[in-house]
Amino acid sequence: MDNNKEIEFIAKRYRRGSFNSKKAWKRLGIANLSWWSRYGMAAAISGAVFLSATAALVYKHYKSDVVAEPAVITANKPVAPTEVVKVIDFENTALPVVISKIKEVYGVEVINVPENAETYYLSLHYEGNAVDLVLTINEILDTEMRVKE
Repeated sequence: MDNNKEIEFIAKRYRRGSFNSKKAWKRLGIANLSWWSRYGMAAAISGAVFLSATAALVYKHYKSDVVAEPAVITANKPVAPTEVVKVIDFENTALPVVISKIKEVYGVEVINVPENAETYYLSLHYEGNAVDLVLTINEILDTEMRVKE
């Protein structure tokens, strides 16, 4: 139905010679250009349009790779203290102080602490959960501590 209206609109308003390319170039103010220059101008405009479209596609492609999916939060499942992600910093801190800070920040208990814990010192900036933090400390200090569950 809409196609018929569009065709009818064009048929009523079409006039022979109204879509003349010479008149179009004249309207754009470049009628004095040579035949070859007109095609050069058209090629330059086409190239600019093509490059703009390509840039838009590349931007869309890489932007979609960079943007992360929004996190889905479920209200029914409580997060266990061992899964909570937090930031914690230590600067030349004794291991007993580190252990008490982990307990304070994450709300978990660390077990299997070495007997000579006061001889261990740690400098670390960490962002993650308590279990991964303790595993990282184990790798750095060569200990075998764990988070009590």
